[in-house]
Amino acid sequence: MAYPKPLSEKSLEKLYKDAGLTKEVRSFLHAFFAACANLYGAIALRHVWQVFGELKDAPKLRRKDLLAFASIARREEKPYYVFEVNEIFDDVTHGELDRHIVSRELVGFGYGKFRLLYDLMEQIDDRPYCVPDEFLSYATPVQSAEESALLTFLSGLTSTANVCTPKYGNAIPNENKGKKLGKYSFLNSDERFEMEWQKRPAAQAAFLGDCSGTEAEKVLRFFKRSENIGRNSPTRTLQWILDELNEVGVEIKEKQIEKLLRLITDYHNNSRLWCLSGWKPNELVAIYRGGGPTSISFGPGIQKAFADGSLDRDELVKKIREMGLEVIQ
Repeated sequence: MAYPKPLSEKSLEKLYKDAGLTKEVRSFLHAFFAACANLYGAIALRHVWQVFGELKDAPKLRRKDLLAFASIARREEKPYYVFEVNEIFDDVTHGELDRHIVSRELVGFGYGKFRLLYDLMEQIDDRPYCVPDEFLSYATPVQSAEESALLTFLSGLTSTANVCTPKYGNAIPNENKGKKLGKYSFLNSDERFEMEWQKRPAAQAAFLGDCSGTEAEKVLRFFKRSENIGRNSPTRTLQWILDELNEVGVEIKEKQIEKLLRLITDYHNNSRLWCLSGWKPNELVAIYRGGGPTSISFGPGIQKAFADGSLDRDELVKKIREMGLEVIQ
């Protein structure tokens, strides 16, 4: 089933008037739905109604008002979708409360259109949704101090290698030698392959949009997405970042790796994550006394770095333990 195309402003205005939704109510619900998409990634309307019931100083609305708004919002161009559940899953019986608000960031194109959405849904358990104060402020995300610090660090790294070593294929001359990651863009070997594989211009444009910005911004975007979906272990995410830095010619030093570890740990502990229903890990640890991750293990990529001497295992283990995590030997 195809998602409906956007309607004109005139047509939307008529639908809203017919539904009895005032401009004030519409303004609130647009912000409310955007905040839900940004805090949770994906959420069913039955849970959206429960979240609404916990808001402070919210306007008086009936459930049928929220459902009517959701039907019309499907015909608007917003940073989120409102999917019927059978548009996401085949052969599923559905009702109005089964519709899902879904962040556009979770929706791709082609055969794997819902891959990220499915990954997220596999990670979400039955914990209650977090309803932070100033809920509507999340309708327009503001960069946190932890995110800003990580972006500043990545932007300041310099590509210094003479050649770049991709994951696949031969080493190539480093065309960006001497440049900082905050000053240029780069497509890695996986992304170049994806561009060649995508035949339709629209799909190529959508993919390039996902890879847009500076190299530092792209790495941060991948990291945030990985954190939100929760499918990767901390070491797997770290290894992807190190592999990407290696491919763009950054000869990262041990002290820089230690700082990177500290920055991504700070981001993880203090960010509202989709896979945790909008909770921060440090909030859950405080509530459940140990409900968050307490240990990590090193993957094969980092083990290789230990073997060739580019990383000091004892020093890295020491730094990780200082962050409150244990290392599984």
